[in-house]
Amino acid sequence: MFAQLGDHRFEGLKTPASFSGSEAVQFGQIARINRKPVVQPTGRELAELSLTLRFTTDFCEPSEEIEALRGSMQRFEVLPYITGEGRIVGKFVITSLDVTAERCGADGRVEMATVTLGLLESVGENEPAAATGTALSSRNPVAQPAASPVPAAAASITADLATARNGVAGIGRTVASIRQRTTSFKRGVRQVRQLADGVQEAYATAKTKVTATRKIIARASQLPTSLDEAIAWAENLARLDDTADLTVLEMQVGQLTASAAQVTADAAPVVGFVATKEGGE
Repeated sequence: MFAQLGDHRFEGLKTPASFSGSEAVQFGQIARINRKPVVQPTGRELAELSLTLRFTTDFCEPSEEIEALRGSMQRFEVLPYITGEGRIVGKFVITSLDVTAERCGADGRVEMATVTLGLLESVGENEPAAATGTALSSRNPVAQPAASPVPAAAASITADLATARNGVAGIGRTVASIRQRTTSFKRGVRQVRQLADGVQEAYATAKTKVTATRKIIARASQLPTSLDEAIAWAENLARLDDTADLTVLEMQVGQLTASAAQVTADAAPVVGFVATKEGGE
């Protein structure tokens, strides 16, 4: 997700084609006799954002998207603006909605439109002068490489290899005893055959475990990213101190819920594979 403005989500094919923002500060001029005036900071200007969106019938109903944005503007709604990484930029009102219909059907239905959205920061009376949003933070989730085999699996494979190595060493000792004539040839061959069976079984078991581990890792390739995102949203809520904005809280909880669902979806192939005979081995 690129960002969310109130209930309006900008993600996927609805990601803005362009985005711009502006911030400014205010200075007062203090006059001085026979000298140039000095400037003194008096505060900050309200932040302004501009988003250019393109809606087409290929992935949405342009008229419905436009009407939803127009409704928020005409109702003078104050909407929290949150980036995809979970950072709360502030609260904004929609000040302008410029629509350019690029393609229409024979019945006048808008099939493709470019929408430029103008946003102006809205600062509440009780909001601290140096802040523009609730004191929440989020680290940008960083995708991690696919998980390595768990220690238990690695130890099991190592044990199989050690068993096979001991068997090979035993075969070598048996051959040496035959050469030294401390063991009869017939008996030595029987021992070699038995040890070779054990070596073959140990290596085959190790190969099966390695193959299963690789398949688990392949199926878990999406888990690190979705887990990082869920951790970031949970961290936001864990750091929550005090907020009077129920909308922001609900949005944060909603994002965590969505992240939890994504983690479950990414983990499903892993769980399904492990539950099979091949995965269980």
